[in-house]
Amino acid sequence: MNRIFKISLALLFFSAFFIAPRVQADEKKDYYLRLKESWQDIQRVYEQINRHYVEEVDPYPLIKAGINGMLEKLDPYSVFLEQNGERRLRMITTGKYGGLGMEIGLRDKKITIIAPIDDSPAKRMGIQAGDIIEKVDGKNIIGWNVDQVSIHLRGKIGTKVTLTIRRPGLSEPMELTLTRAEIVLKDVNYAGFLQKGVAYVGLSGFTDKAPKEMRETILKLQQQGSIKAFILDLRGNPGGLLESAVQIVNLFVGKGELVVSTKGFREKEYRFFTTEQALLPDVPLAVLVNGGSASASEIVAGALQDLDRAVIIGEPTFGKGLVQKVYTIDSRRDVKLKLTTAKYYIPSGRCIQKRDYAQNNDVIIHNGNTALQDSVKTFYTRHKRAVKDKGGIYPDIKVKSDSLSYETIQLLHKSMFFNFTVAFHQSHPQWMQNPQVDDSLLMAFQAYLNKKKFRYQSPFAKEFERLHTMALKGRYPLKIVQLLKQVGAEISSEQQNAFEKDKEQIRKFLKLELTEKYAGREGRYRLRLQTDRPALKAIRVLDDTTRYKKILSLK
Repeated sequence: MNRIFKISLALLFFSAFFIAPRVQADEKKDYYLRLKESWQDIQRVYEQINRHYVEEVDPYPLIKAGINGMLEKLDPYSVFLEQNGERRLRMITTGKYGGLGMEIGLRDKKITIIAPIDDSPAKRMGIQAGDIIEKVDGKNIIGWNVDQVSIHLRGKIGTKVTLTIRRPGLSEPMELTLTRAEIVLKDVNYAGFLQKGVAYVGLSGFTDKAPKEMRETILKLQQQGSIKAFILDLRGNPGGLLESAVQIVNLFVGKGELVVSTKGFREKEYRFFTTEQALLPDVPLAVLVNGGSASASEIVAGALQDLDRAVIIGEPTFGKGLVQKVYTIDSRRDVKLKLTTAKYYIPSGRCIQKRDYAQNNDVIIHNGNTALQDSVKTFYTRHKRAVKDKGGIYPDIKVKSDSLSYETIQLLHKSMFFNFTVAFHQSHPQWMQNPQVDDSLLMAFQAYLNKKKFRYQSPFAKEFERLHTMALKGRYPLKIVQLLKQVGAEISSEQQNAFEKDKEQIRKFLKLELTEKYAGREGRYRLRLQTDRPALKAIRVLDDTTRYKKILSLK
């Protein structure tokens, strides 16, 4: 093993000479010296471990830890794909996989069905939101995480899997045998008219089928009515394929326009242009973004902003402008390396990557990280509007989404809305005939919280408990202890009144969750958009032609 390890290091060291950085002769000599010393350090450390460690050491996990340690020094997106690398990449890029078609999650430490996908094996077999998976092919899955269960549920199309499912309200579990099918995840999660003439499309990903889905969706909307304005919602969209982003920009921008370019230290510049006639070249356009909009989403939003083709509305985007390529390390074992090789630059010349993408970046980049230390630069759109390269895309109109109270967040994290509405749906099949969350339903939810012994606890209350304990143990003066007792009573009263204080927010989330149980995800989207602040703002901006043109410096 030592001999093999030394040969591997020698080959790596030798190959490094052919990819040394483009630097002056003196710097290259210094580079070779540092490279040689680094490899020698790795070799010597491994040899000492192998000779002297208290236990026998399996070399592969040790080397794998070293690989992951190297990648962690680079950026969050360079990763070692060891198991099912090809299958995982295929699902990310195509949105397709062999499986049962259901979203699962961990609820009360149990693997729970969040929602079955329409026209999937799970949906056809009658699986419902709230069903709990207890066994997969006879194996008890107590203690398994979501990823472990997902691996067992997915597989070759046409193969079978048997699930033991417990449904709340039924005394006995059910055993169902399902046949895996090709599951196609949609990139367009909702489309419709928010008001007459104002079309809306929510896009959740950028797989290789996203452009076709978008085009078909727009054509269907045109059959329903005339599109006089268009809202593209990229909030929460983590990105995907660069080529798909270019093609989606092409739906709104004519042929021959630069959308994005990529450049890296060892990568030459690649420029990506629109190649087709636009489907909606002149329709007023608004794009909704937030902190969850990343990568390909930022290319689309940034290119449309730089070309003065759309008003960007919402919150600053994530700032993920790094390009990854996938290299096969071992085809036999399906081991791959996804490595960052370049950065994205949009038409104005801005890089959308935020500057703090790598911890200890000064350690990685030789001669310091001067590029990261540069001051924020100003760039200009097609119509000479000033834009900054602060990382991510900054909206033309900033609109915050509705904020949630700390108490409501606790209800969401503890799955209280989800669990209550699952039970309510089973016992009230007619609710959708009059879909209202009245005071009696609120009282039923409050009773459910009491039954589950749910208690609100704010960060302030936690800190107070710690302070109060310290005071009692430290034998503080009686006056201080009495004051703390009064504060504690006020905190307790505030927590008891939390439900009443957040009643309207609770009412809203109950209605959203119930609507999803009865009308599916599409029903939930439709309801949410009725009160969605950024979407409503977009409608007002698109309705006001004068304001729209002024924002984009249009004549």
